[in-house]
Formats: sequence, structure tokens, C-alpha cells
Amino acid sequence: MKDIKFKSGDRVLTAQLGSRIEKKALYGYSKKVVEKDGRILSRGVLCPDGRLLRRDEISVVKMDPEGTPVGELQTEMNGQPAEMKPSALDIENPLTPVSLSRLADFVVSDVYPIEALDLTPGLYETEFSYRKSIQPKEALLLVKGAESYLLVGVSKQSAFVGLDVVYAFFDEEDTEAEGEELDFSMV
Repeated sequence: MKDIKFKSGDRVLTAQLGSRIEKKALYGYSKKVVEKDGRILSRGVLCPDGRLLRRDEISVVKMDPEGTPVGELQTEMNGQPAEMKPSALDIENPLTPVSLSRLADFVVSDVYPIEALDLTPGLYETEFSYRKSIQPKEALLLVKGAESYLLVGVSKQSAFVGLDVVYAFFDEEDTEAEGEELDFSMV
């Protein structure tokens, strides 16, 4: 558990951010294990000279075309150098109350339980990034009584017209095509 701070109006609230809820914890998972003579086999890479490198022996190094290691890369956005924003665990995250209907337009990628949060039940909008990043993700804080969850993801743009969906193109008859004959010589 790590401390996370939220700012709602004049109040600064400190809460406990739990571990991310994984899909395998909710739905379970299976693991494929390959054995030979009672030993568990692992993946690796066979080098051209016949040596075998285990997967944990391989690392990534960024190099220029001459083979010299490259220093820190600089990221640009719209032609300007992008600045790193601090982790949500290092700052006071502003909360903005939003309507519960906002959940219908939100695609959740990560869920974090929040403990010891004294906040009025409802839905709040904020940003979240576990580590320093250039662009934090959108987040919604769902508070329901004693339970609170931080939902991290992106908003999708969808238009809800009503509860009924009319598929007129399946129901209508095409009266123009009935009288015409097909002429295969034109093909």
C-alpha cells in the first residue's frame, strides 16, 4: 500500500492506494509448464556460435548505427521537448465531481482499490500515472460508502440517442430493384 493524496476544494485527503486488481485474480489463469526428465524448461535464444542464452541473460541497450550506446533519449510533442510530469503518488491530485453517466463513456484499463478515504460518495475525475510520465492517463475515482476505486483508462466518444435502436435498412423493402432485370452482358 502506498499513500496517495487527493485535493477536493480546500481539503487535502490522504488515502491508501492498494495493488492493481489483475484480471487473473478475478478470473483465474492457467500456466503452461514444459518439463523434460523432471526439469522445468525455460525459453532462451540460440546464438549463431551455438551458445544458449536464457531469457533473463538478455537486456536491451539503445545504440547508434556505429554501435555506440546512446544516452538518454529526448521526447518531443508537437516539435517541443516534452517535460516529465511527476507520479500521482508524489503530488496532490485535484478531484472534480462528475456525473455517474460519465462511466458509460469510459474504457477502464486498470483498477486500484483505495482505502481510508473520507470523501462524499460519488464519481470524481482526476489524472493518474503510477510512475513519472510525459502524459498521465485519465482516471475516475468511484466512491461508494466505505469502498473506493480508482479507475484508470480513457474516455471514448460515443453518442447515445436513445434506448431503442432502429435498423430500418433490414425492414424496408427495396421497391426500385424489383422491376429491373439483371443484364450480365454489361459485366
